[in-house]
Amino acid sequence: MREHDGEPGHPSTGKKAGAGKARARSKYDESATCPIAATVSVVGDRWSILILRDLLLGLRRFDELVKSLGIATNILTDRLNKLSDEGLLTRKAYQSNPPRHEYEPTEAGEAFRQVIFAMAEWGKTWRMEPSGRTPVKYVSDRTGNPVAMRLIDEKTGEETPISETTSVLTEWANEIAEWRIATAEAHASTDKPKKN
Repeated sequence: MREHDGEPGHPSTGKKAGAGKARARSKYDESATCPIAATVSVVGDRWSILILRDLLLGLRRFDELVKSLGIATNILTDRLNKLSDEGLLTRKAYQSNPPRHEYEPTEAGEAFRQVIFAMAEWGKTWRMEPSGRTPVKYVSDRTGNPVAMRLIDEKTGEETPISETTSVLTEWANEIAEWRIATAEAHASTDKPKKN
């Protein structure tokens, strides 16, 4: 294994070009090989996620986002441009003098609703006091009943508890992914109680 920056045994994936866009990348950037890193490279800051939350709730205009978030206008402009460049939202003019735009989620932006939902579920459970207290909840459009996120086994269709899932390598695994899984498995094997 290679050694970098004084971290023995921590392999670098090197720099990868991402979707033809020039981005400042760290030595360990893996946005081209890891779906989580790729997502974080697009929406990995507080403002981008909260902007998407509000757009998915139905807010559309710059001034609405400023009011909802209390965000500085220069930061909002920067994040809206980035989210638009990354294909998560579109901008449509609704006024020409002065120019004003509405922002709407694209298909990719709409798909981010699942991430917002998962974050809301986690936050409701682990950060709201008392637990579960939240100003907004998600309900079924058909029934009006609250909804919950579930993991479903793709082959059997059965629900699988999160505690009964594990990460496994695919044929696209790179050196760092192999190292992570091997390291995690080594920890798990030492955590198991020993039989007498």
